[in-house]
Amino acid sequence: MTFGQPEGQHAPLSDRLASDYRQVVDIHSDDPVVGACLVCRVSRCEDWRFASERLFGFVEQQAEQATVASLPERQSDQS
Repeated sequence: MTFGQPEGQHAPLSDRLASDYRQVVDIHSDDPVVGACLVCRVSRCEDWRFASERLFGFVEQQAEQATVASLPERQSDQS
């Protein structure tokens, strides 16, 4: 969490940072045979969780922006 931001909100990610987080998620994903991260030897390790949280927040922001952009503009009611 970034200082000064409400709980559950993340700062916007640059494309570079999002790419870096995707790499962390790929590297630290649980191996299906071992049932844990091959780097940390823990299921859903701290690195995986941190990067996943940031990426999911980023994806939600992108989806919300796309949804808002696709909505027709409202015309104000004239009385």
